[in-house]
Amino acid sequence: MNQERRRLSATWLNTIASGVVSAGTCGSLLAYSFGTRPGVTGLQVLAIVAASILTGLLLHLAARGILGQEERDR
Repeated sequence: MNQERRRLSATWLNTIASGVVSAGTCGSLLAYSFGTRPGVTGLQVLAIVAASILTGLLLHLAARGILGQEERDR
């Protein structure tokens, strides 16, 4: 039972990571393609994209940590 909970928690974290990366990259780049608001630069948009990718990576690594080495080897 505990093993199944760990798998579900890892899956949930990976799903959240995918959502963060998708929203942060696609949303920001799509909004930027329609034109910027005054005071918003391309560099700021790239910073948001990089932050969302980094956040997604950290969530994914947390999920891998929850899962444990023996589950990843399967």
